[in-house]
Amino acid sequence: MDTEIRARLGRLLQLVDREDEHLMAVRWRLFGDDGRVDAQRVKQLLTDDLGVDRLESFGAKFGRMQDTIVDKLIPAVLSAAGERSGAAIDNLMRLERLELVRSAELWLQMRGLRNRLVHEYIERPEELAPALERAFEFTEVMHRDYASIRAFITEHLGV
Repeated sequence: MDTEIRARLGRLLQLVDREDEHLMAVRWRLFGDDGRVDAQRVKQLLTDDLGVDRLESFGAKFGRMQDTIVDKLIPAVLSAAGERSGAAIDNLMRLERLELVRSAELWLQMRGLRNRLVHEYIERPEELAPALERAFEFTEVMHRDYASIRAFITEHLGV
């Protein structure tokens, strides 16, 4: 692997490390340990500037980490491993076969949920509650899958 590819992977790992740390921190500030959210809790969050800020921060960080992993890190990993990268779904399916992500389908669901988190909370807080609970679960999937990808990069690509 050439030096440029190695350096790019190193920079991407540093970026996703920070994104992961920030996402998990805002997740804890927003949900605590349980991840239970109902319509009343969402309405309460929306009446408080700090609650709105946390919701917006969580949604932004949730989307940003997905985008970085799916659109940047995964194609770079495939390229460094000597494989061609393609459409996001194809790349995710390759990583699923390599057992680096638990489920390509879950990652696609995460991407759909990301858009809802960003746009729906203003208009339909009662629909946001189950979406937030699902996002809480997805952050754990993302966190664990990233750890698998990171370990692969370290062990097999020497970055």
